[in-house]
Amino acid sequence: MSIDVEALIATFLRGQPNVTAIVADRVYTDIPHHPEYPLVLITRTGGGSLYKDWLEAADVEINAFGGPHKLAYSLASACISAMTSAMAGVTHTEGVVTKVKAGSIAYNPDPEVADTQGHSRPRFTVSVVVTAHP
Repeated sequence: MSIDVEALIATFLRGQPNVTAIVADRVYTDIPHHPEYPLVLITRTGGGSLYKDWLEAADVEINAFGGPHKLAYSLASACISAMTSAMAGVTHTEGVVTKVKAGSIAYNPDPEVADTQGHSRPRFTVSVVVTAHP
């Protein structure tokens, strides 16, 4: 049984005050046609079953898009801090998270989306492995 880990993370982050203080409810699994920044984009990039299709490890990218560079970094830090400190061991509507392992935060400006000054939009990306079961 597969878990919608993207939805689980999005719902979780929308409930975290340090994240919503920056983005309100703009935590997405797909960027809307007319986005308002800053925002968080969650994308599952891989992973799979660890035990009989019951326990799975999902590879996920957390992309924190700014306004300014510093705000994008603060947003990425807030997301990862919340995920690594409060997500595991809790029953969520979508499933139970047993482990969250985050990589380092990498600056990854988006050249396809310009900020208000015409520069590539500031974005920080973190690769995360979320282990969960139903």
